[in-house]
Amino acid sequence: MAANSAKARKRHAGDSPSSVYVLPSDASDEDDFAHVGSSQSSQSQSQTSLDRSEMGVIEEIYCENFMCHRKMVVKLGRNINFITGENGSGKSAIIAALQICLGASARTTHRGKSLKNLIRNSDQGEQPRSALVRITLLNDGKGTDAFRPEQFGTRIQVERLIRIEGTAEYRLKDMDGRVVSKAKADLEAMLDHLNIQIDNPCAVLDQENAKLFLKGDPADKYKFFLQSTDLYKMRAVFAKIEDETNVRKESTLEHEGRKVQLLQQAHAQAVKMYEKAQSFAHLEEKLVSVKHHLAWSFVRVKETEYETLREELEQCQTKADSYKKHMAKYQAQVEVLTADQHHLNESLELETEKLADLDKQQQELKHRQRQLRYPQQIKEAERKQLEHNLQKSKKRLVEIEKDKLKKRQRYQEYMSSLEHKQAQSAKELDSVQLRLDDALDQKRHLEERGNVDFSAELNRLTEELDTCKGQRRDCKSERERVGARLHSIRDQSKNRLLAFGNGVPYLNQLIEENLDRFSQPPIGPLGLYVSIPEHRKHWTLAVELILKNVLNSYLVASGPDKALFDRLKAKAKCGQVSILIAKRSSHKYSGLHVPTGSLQEHAVASIVSVDDPNVFNALVDIAKIESKLIFDSRKEGEERTIASSSTSGSRSVQFYANVSEVYMPNGDKFFARRGNLGFIANKTMKHARILSQDHSAEENELADRLQVLDRHYEVLQRDEENMIRRRNALNRDQEEHERKMSEVNRRIHTLETDLNRLKRQQDQSMDTSIGDTTMLDDEKTELEFEMDTMHTRLQVLNDELEHDNPELAVISTDLSTLQATERSIHTRLNELKDQTMGLYQRLMQAKAKQVKATQQVDRLDGEIARKAAEVATAAAQVQDSVDKASSICGRIEDVEHPSYYNAQIHELNHRMTVEKAQFDHMDLCELELDVQEKAGKLNQKAIEFKNLSDNVHHVSAMLVKRKLKWAALRKEIATRTSLGFNKFMMKRDFAGKLKFDHTGQRLDVAVVRNKEGGTKLSVVNDMKQLSGGERSFTQVSLLMALGECIECPFRVMDEFDVFMDSINRTLTLKLLIETAKTEATKQFIFVTPNDLSSIKEDSMVKIQKLLPPRDRQLGRT
Repeated sequence: MAANSAKARKRHAGDSPSSVYVLPSDASDEDDFAHVGSSQSSQSQSQTSLDRSEMGVIEEIYCENFMCHRKMVVKLGRNINFITGENGSGKSAIIAALQICLGASARTTHRGKSLKNLIRNSDQGEQPRSALVRITLLNDGKGTDAFRPEQFGTRIQVERLIRIEGTAEYRLKDMDGRVVSKAKADLEAMLDHLNIQIDNPCAVLDQENAKLFLKGDPADKYKFFLQSTDLYKMRAVFAKIEDETNVRKESTLEHEGRKVQLLQQAHAQAVKMYEKAQSFAHLEEKLVSVKHHLAWSFVRVKETEYETLREELEQCQTKADSYKKHMAKYQAQVEVLTADQHHLNESLELETEKLADLDKQQQELKHRQRQLRYPQQIKEAERKQLEHNLQKSKKRLVEIEKDKLKKRQRYQEYMSSLEHKQAQSAKELDSVQLRLDDALDQKRHLEERGNVDFSAELNRLTEELDTCKGQRRDCKSERERVGARLHSIRDQSKNRLLAFGNGVPYLNQLIEENLDRFSQPPIGPLGLYVSIPEHRKHWTLAVELILKNVLNSYLVASGPDKALFDRLKAKAKCGQVSILIAKRSSHKYSGLHVPTGSLQEHAVASIVSVDDPNVFNALVDIAKIESKLIFDSRKEGEERTIASSSTSGSRSVQFYANVSEVYMPNGDKFFARRGNLGFIANKTMKHARILSQDHSAEENELADRLQVLDRHYEVLQRDEENMIRRRNALNRDQEEHERKMSEVNRRIHTLETDLNRLKRQQDQSMDTSIGDTTMLDDEKTELEFEMDTMHTRLQVLNDELEHDNPELAVISTDLSTLQATERSIHTRLNELKDQTMGLYQRLMQAKAKQVKATQQVDRLDGEIARKAAEVATAAAQVQDSVDKASSICGRIEDVEHPSYYNAQIHELNHRMTVEKAQFDHMDLCELELDVQEKAGKLNQKAIEFKNLSDNVHHVSAMLVKRKLKWAALRKEIATRTSLGFNKFMMKRDFAGKLKFDHTGQRLDVAVVRNKEGGTKLSVVNDMKQLSGGERSFTQVSLLMALGECIECPFRVMDEFDVFMDSINRTLTLKLLIETAKTEATKQFIFVTPNDLSSIKEDSMVKIQKLLPPRDRQLGRT
């Protein structure tokens, strides 16, 4: 009943002229989904209009990944439809979808050179691999109006799938969506039956044809007239028939006449050959005798071959016995050599072990030797250091003597130049004082400019930069997290197991490979077994939050199964997967403590659909799904689950029985604890990640979030770069200021030093310290004392180093003994290795001989078996040839070689061939049959030639009559079109006339305004002399006049009001609606980007408006 009611609602929605819908799975796709809205339409059409609609009117157009539309469904009324919207909103794409779906090529739509060019280009995510267009046609007529109603029913769905590779296919479906046919021939049959003319520009007028009509010359207009009325197609058919008839006259008839003559000649020749035939039986008898001798000759050859093969078999057996004796001898040699090699290997291993023991003893002695030598090495190093220090002290004593001599010389020079220096010092003092004053002024100027606190500004900038870097790092981490989640969602569409963790697909593969090791197959992840009904899909997030600790779990039957599963889980690196141990059951829990009444259907146990009883029981045990409820709102949940009670003036909150927690669709929940109502908001998850099959909303949200984060990251990066530049500039300013201050301070310090020096030179008449050598004398005394101390210590060290440790000598002796033993062992090892190598070479030679002998024996055994088989085959062939020859004749002993008899047979056959060549290699019976056959062919071809000649002449006569009728029909249609054109032009207060020149194939349009004083000079014959609106109105009038002459169930006009002003557009719309109403059984689809507010509400008119392009929507928001 539910299915029937849903189907009834669907049909009712399809019949409503205002029903326009958007697929719910893509309703949140703001980037790619083209929404269609109904700005003005009636709620129903009159039942009379519905009943009188012609078969083939369009009820629905569906586009998927087609041109600018991701997914769109447009439902059309059965009479008058207006589709409007801004430029770029995809109006013309709907008309292109209609043309493509009904068999038009891409070039016909003027939208691309190939069908693959019509697939939507995606600027986000992966490029679509295909596009789908579908239209639904009415087919509920009675009698012969409907097209195959027993197959398609009351609706015909026509689909065309376009692939990125450039291929496409048609699908004709019935009213329930089942494919009936994929053949284009059936599509063409349907179009012909319903009289749908998709290539007729008057039936489907797109933008390019509309512009061509306005700009075309009279010849183009005449061609448009012929195409619109199907006269062009009829003329093309007549021309094709005429060409085919001429071909039949000129070539086929002449060709068939020549065939009749040739058959007559062949029949006469066959009769003549039959009369001259003679017998040649004597040659055949001799040929039989020769063939008998040939058969027994073959027997003699086979017997000879048999004897030869038998002798070869005996020779092979003799050779095989000889090689077997050699193989046994070599086997004994290999065994003796192998035993000797084993003995030598044991000796080598023994000597190698001795060598290893000696090496270990040497290492221990060397280690002890290094320990004993360590104190002496320290003393030796100290002695060398003392000797080095003594050498340095001696050099310093020599330098001190030289310094004392220099001081005495400088003192003498100083005394001689003292008076001259004092005179110059006064002048230098004044100069230095002036430079010092200038430097102090410069310093005060720099200090005034350096009042800026560089350190504070730098600290502030550094703090801001650190903050910006932290924000950028956080933003980068968030981008990576959002990007990873977005990538994970896209991967889940290919493999749902990825929703439970990246390693879960590999874990399931390991489980499948090791199923025989489990006592019972593991079940999981449990989320795969949980589904939510379609009408409860909006509760998916709440259900996943309730079950989130169980969805990625697996059920095993025992502890050993859990241990095995742990190992597989570690191998797959699935740490997030949990394991539950539970006994298997074939029934779900009964008697669950679920809430009573209407609350029961809100319990999670009633919401989720779980077919596996083990999974259901685990959810009950772990997640308590029987006591957790979900409501659409908090208010509804509180009103229906809380049973409040007041005690001692206070209000205590309690749930009804078997209710523990209540969730909302967004994941928020509330609960009762100790009489209080608690509430926890969901801040962790916004979308269901495991149970949801449609992640488009989360994917779009994450994509938008990623774009925002990208822009924020770029802003932070620019801010960081700006702050770094400002900090670097401030550092440079600070360094420059400090450099100048440092330079000035150095100059001031230098000048003050020079000034003080000069003042001291003036205050002191003589400096006695120049010749003072007291410090040098003191240093010399200290050095001499240190040298005496070092000499004493050096003597002590020399005495200690002369007495060596006796244990070192013992260790050296032991090492020498061990090294000698090691050399002797090495000598013995080399000898053993040489012996082993020589023995190994002899062993390899013996084995090689043994292998060669074995191979020869195997080869001879195989050859013996082959020869035996050949002997048996030859014996069978001999017997077979004897049997065959005996069946022909008795045995003939005296025979020659088969070649002798073959030559005789060849000679006899040649003689018989020469005889038969005179009669085309046929005997008398064959010649008689040949005469009869050629006579039959001649009679049949004569009858066919006469019938073909009659048909060609009859078709030519009928074609002449059809052309005359076509010319009369063209004249009638031209007259009706001209009258209709004038009728429609009068609506605009114009008079119009169509001037047809059928001979020159031209159509001239004459227009004159109906006003007083009009003359022939006011007639307009050139459309370019009219205004844009008048030209468009003229075009519409001509199209409507031509439309009265065609029988297509629907007519489409795209941008019919181009160049029109508001007045002409209003009149044109009124004209179109009035004309369409007069043809209520037909469907009209008008596409325009302009405003349609002037159209009044009407039960037969439906207006649909497309949303603007995405970039304009974003600009408005």
